[in-house]
Amino acid sequence: MDDWQKAEWLKCSENLLYFVDSYCYIYDATAREWIPFRLWRAQARTLRTLFNNLLVIILKARQLGLTWLVLAFALWLMLFHPAATVLLFSRRDDEAVHLLERLKGIYQRLPDWMKARAIGKDNEHIWELSNGSIARAFPTSAGDSYTATLAIVDEADLVTDLNRLMRAVKPTIDGGGRMILLSRSEKKKPASTFKRIYRSARQRLTSWKAVFLPWNARPDRGVAWYAAQKADIEERTGALDDLYEQYPTTEDEALAPSTRDKRIPLPWLKQCYEARAPIFTYRTGRLAADWLAGSVEPAYEDSGDYPAVPGLEIHELPRTGVRYVLGADTAEGNPTSDESSATMLEADSGWEVAAFHGRYQPSTFGSYLVELARYYNGARVLVERNNHGHAVILWILANAPDVVLLEWTDGRPGWVTTAKSKVLLYDQAIDFFRFRQTRIRSLDTYLQLSAIEASTLRAPPGEADDRAVGYVLGLAAMLAPREERPREPGVQVRVGY
Repeated sequence: MDDWQKAEWLKCSENLLYFVDSYCYIYDATAREWIPFRLWRAQARTLRTLFNNLLVIILKARQLGLTWLVLAFALWLMLFHPAATVLLFSRRDDEAVHLLERLKGIYQRLPDWMKARAIGKDNEHIWELSNGSIARAFPTSAGDSYTATLAIVDEADLVTDLNRLMRAVKPTIDGGGRMILLSRSEKKKPASTFKRIYRSARQRLTSWKAVFLPWNARPDRGVAWYAAQKADIEERTGALDDLYEQYPTTEDEALAPSTRDKRIPLPWLKQCYEARAPIFTYRTGRLAADWLAGSVEPAYEDSGDYPAVPGLEIHELPRTGVRYVLGADTAEGNPTSDESSATMLEADSGWEVAAFHGRYQPSTFGSYLVELARYYNGARVLVERNNHGHAVILWILANAPDVVLLEWTDGRPGWVTTAKSKVLLYDQAIDFFRFRQTRIRSLDTYLQLSAIEASTLRAPPGEADDRAVGYVLGLAAMLAPREERPREPGVQVRVGY
């Protein structure tokens, strides 16, 4: 290595952007040849973000060269910061193998004086350099047995169980390693783990750094190109969901749920959603300081006397003389079951004031419903009378005769879900959203409601709808008639048709 080569090697080791822009090649599928990786402005900006942050989540439009970008970053670490361990994840094994092949392809086109002295193990899943750096390729169902310098998950929003992968892989990089989640949006999963991480990063609630790259991050895409894509997609599908999934202009477009075959029109839902952090959570155990500082009617003190309900979020404290209703969707309560969910609404305005969700045994869920109902001025409770709902109702009847359980038309407490009653449940809810007679505060509830399919009145396969069901049960409880005479313990109020 001569003096110039030594100087270049040193310059590349100190300047990531210079290395990528000056020495890396990528494969152009259109031209069918390897071309120099000349960075666009958005790519250079993203590369700086990767360099400066340990945890980065990238939401992007299609065909922006971002996979090549993160692979070039991985190669830079392997060459200039040995001994680096890079884990490459994709949905299927063949896709992960292809990622490793692309990484090798960039390396093979570097000048010889920049390469490692030798290649060690080299197969479809492992590529090792003589300086001790190594890259491994995995499908997203593996990879938890190696400590990583960098873990890359490509098309992360399309991964079937990203949460499981995160539990397995993130501890391997928690000692100072890096992780990159990279993906376009999957419209069928509005409440996916990827989107949760991205939204939290945007709100600066975690140590993740969020990056969004729209369709026009690519310099050769102009207004005419976008108009052509829009016209083609709208003609083929009759909607713009695919456009917003593949070529979003804004984060909101990318994160918005699909509008096709949905029971509740998205514009009606959006007008009823108020994005606001809860003023109290069970996790913190106290009122939010910024809310306390701005509260003047009346001035509240943080007494600490709040319902001890795990998962509870409070958006408004109970007010004297105000009526409340509580809708409850019950699940089995084991670690692999759906969540049980309950939503408290102000009975006259329809505003969401509190909610809690989690995996609770039916009797435990019943006790939490009672505690919250008593806290909110003796709120009336509507429980879905399914298999596990029976146990919840029996526990409340036996242990809390003061709590009003709204009953079905058969004279027994609880909402019976049948094909006919489920249609009624959502038909009733539709009018609340259409005429802005309710206000949703929980983002997860909003996303689940937006995903309910018109044909099945369920969430898409693999997605949850427990929070949506709890909310619409709360709306149904609002329609129950007011009591016209004193009520004896155990006497219920009828809902349904």
